[in-house]
Amino acid sequence: MPPRQGVIIRCDGAADIGLGHLVRCIALADELRDKQQCRVKFLVRRGDIAVKMIRKAGHPVTEPPHSGERDDTWISRVILDEQPAALVMDFRERLAPEIVWEWRRQGTLIVSIEDLEDKRVACNLIFFPPIPQVRRLEWTGFTGELYTGWQWVLLRRQFASITRRSKKNSRPHILVTMGGSDPAGMTLTAVKALAILDDEFDCTIVLGAAFCHDAALQRILSSIRRPINVRRDVDDMASVMAGTDFAVASFCMTAYELAAAGVPGIFLCLTEDHAQSASTFVGAGMGISLGVYDGVKTEEALREQISGLLRDPGQCLKMAGRCRQLVDGCGAERIAGTIAERLNVVSAPA
Repeated sequence: MPPRQGVIIRCDGAADIGLGHLVRCIALADELRDKQQCRVKFLVRRGDIAVKMIRKAGHPVTEPPHSGERDDTWISRVILDEQPAALVMDFRERLAPEIVWEWRRQGTLIVSIEDLEDKRVACNLIFFPPIPQVRRLEWTGFTGELYTGWQWVLLRRQFASITRRSKKNSRPHILVTMGGSDPAGMTLTAVKALAILDDEFDCTIVLGAAFCHDAALQRILSSIRRPINVRRDVDDMASVMAGTDFAVASFCMTAYELAAAGVPGIFLCLTEDHAQSASTFVGAGMGISLGVYDGVKTEEALREQISGLLRDPGQCLKMAGRCRQLVDGCGAERIAGTIAERLNVVSAPA
């Protein structure tokens, strides 16, 4: 049976902004294509990495014909030309709500993924993890449907089928992972903190596809006597995470992936917005947040927190249990199903 509906996904991913939005949108596109028989096309404007990842996943992708063309003009033209059934927006550039209302009036279902900008109030469907910012937003004029909670966390399919461990390793295993690009070089701070610990543990560092601090990392690693396993651009990240006891990670989509794998984290936050979102993990007993990242101050605080978890495995196991209870990794399937229902798309038979 041929695809029944067209869905446009507008998102970006690059070294300077990270790859989390792009990765989760590819996860959603996979569910829409494979389980809901939707035809999916991406619109991106941030370069080679994003285009390569989307094409690797088997989805078509288009960039704006002119780099200076504004998003409202570009998307309006695509909607007029292609008449998509739905537009999914997961990008942070500002759009006037009025233009989004116009897209709705043209018959396109407008979906927003974790967007704090004003354009969200004109959308049909909005999906958020349970972050505190949602309660403080202005919702005047919103007539759509808002979905917020751990069940709506948008993750890759591998995190829905992961085998979650319930016991710790005989020798603690720490994972260092700072997302797809790590623009602030937080991996370097984490490795410096680990280097001065006397505790016994194993360590794996996972570098994302757009990591750009290789020379600095190699200089630090060459001065460390402790063996550290370094991996890059890992496809099966769920299995790597599931084999560790806790992680030192940037707060981004990685935090939610860790939770789905049953792995608590010590989180470093690039922005105040990320720090607010990380507070949800702290309040739920799923991790520790060091707040907004500061390279000098963070190193010492990080060393103390890592040492504390290594010496209190019971706390680590308790946090891991909370992760397993709250995040099941099926958010992409739920969101795709909700979109398909609104489009009256009949799901493919199992």
